[in-house]
Amino acid sequence: MKKYSYIGLLLLASFICTASGRITFKRVAPAIIDLPDYIQSIAIIDRSLPEDTELSIIEGILTGEGPEQDKLASQMALDGLTRVLQGSSQFNTIRTTEAMKRPGVDGHFPEALDWEIIRNLCEKYQVNAIVALEGLDSDFILTHGTRKVDNAENNILGFSFYARGLATVELSFRLYDPAEEAIADQYHFSHNMTWETDGSSIEAAIATLMNKNAAVRDASYDAGRAYGQRLTPSWIYISREYFKRSKGDADIAEGARMMESNDWDQAIVALLNAVENGHRKTKGKAAHNLAVVYEILGNLEEAKKWATTAWGKYKNKGSKNYGYLLTRLINEQKVVDQQLQE
Repeated sequence: MKKYSYIGLLLLASFICTASGRITFKRVAPAIIDLPDYIQSIAIIDRSLPEDTELSIIEGILTGEGPEQDKLASQMALDGLTRVLQGSSQFNTIRTTEAMKRPGVDGHFPEALDWEIIRNLCEKYQVNAIVALEGLDSDFILTHGTRKVDNAENNILGFSFYARGLATVELSFRLYDPAEEAIADQYHFSHNMTWETDGSSIEAAIATLMNKNAAVRDASYDAGRAYGQRLTPSWIYISREYFKRSKGDADIAEGARMMESNDWDQAIVALLNAVENGHRKTKGKAAHNLAVVYEILGNLEEAKKWATTAWGKYKNKGSKNYGYLLTRLINEQKVVDQQLQE
């Protein structure tokens, strides 16, 4: 198995142009669950089909869910999980067409599958472990109303109409380890996504809101991805504050522009000049920006050194907590390396 490479896989940073200055980029976060080294291949199965179909239909009528809503949500959740695991170098992952009925009611774990069934599935797909979606329940709530709108330009206080949709998906996953006949992970969680639109009337606002089925699909896919990130190191977006300027110093401004252009070598040159020639506040800001640059490049030790310099030597207040954060990230990177090692 190959390790992630910060340099080889680094995506271009993107920027949010605000007065404070924030830069957004990706890093690899460790898995929450530390699985045994011998689990190198996983098959994914669906065990979320209700055993009592008649009761499920009645529940759908009472809750307003379409008869196929949870079935579609399950497939989207498994799509999201598969996308994350197949994108990892830690596992070989197989998305199977296995579909099993689950006893019990939604929101509760059924009894675990018999180990003979698990061993047969592992032999069938030539894998070390099985991940099963053991249950899923989805819901969509639509609310609407009015709110005050202050049109300062025309000195008018009026009202606007809005519609808000909340998609909620509850999922239950198990990861079966047949070698130890152990449940390596058992996790039940709820995942929410919200959408909101405005309109000239309630009807107009509702008409432009994402429809129920699409909302549940998106929330389910996102929930499946979230569970995948529990099992394997994965890329996440993070953002950091940086300084665009310092009074009377051209090097800080140049360094910030080079950061915004993803020209890290020139950014480092300009920021080092600011540290060398600027006044104390400029030095602190430049050192902080250097810490951000080195974090983006994956050199966390160098980033920590510059954050410590920015706070300890030049009293840049924002760099104090950043230094603590980088210490935590250095420890997390050791976990990532361990999880992705040969």
